[in-house]
Amino acid sequence: MSLLESLKKSEKAGVVYDAGVVHELLPQKFPFAFVDEVLSLELGDGKEVQPSLVGLYHVTGEEKFFQGHFPGNPVMPGVLQVESMAQAATLLTMIAREAEVVGKRPAFMGIENCRFRNPVLPGMDLRLEVKLISVRHGIFKYAGKAFSGDKLMCEADFVAAMV
Repeated sequence: MSLLESLKKSEKAGVVYDAGVVHELLPQKFPFAFVDEVLSLELGDGKEVQPSLVGLYHVTGEEKFFQGHFPGNPVMPGVLQVESMAQAATLLTMIAREAEVVGKRPAFMGIENCRFRNPVLPGMDLRLEVKLISVRHGIFKYAGKAFSGDKLMCEADFVAAMV
């Protein structure tokens, strides 16, 4: 049975996989897990349609990093916004390319074209849209965007290996 077949679908409307499944799959654990739900998953067709995933991270304001970034004016650090997109990409890779990555964990290799468009504040839901662009010699390239509502918060292209 494949990983995809074994995953329990969420009963919550608009959610494919809930926090229980997501946090079990993610190699990153609390307090460093920055994806709470999977809203959609496209496995791709191996030709024209690339694998993609839409995840959600609930920015509660209770995260420890808000205590120091910045006291009295909390803002989610940009590096953690990129990390949240990378974690969504990890979930996508683990499900869509399971045979290639079983038993492996992600290793971030690079970030390009990163832009922070708007501050991410406590109480926002960060919608993480990631697409697998290419795979060569075990190196996975992704494009990611993070939104709050319809507002683009962050975008980046990034590369990782599964080791």
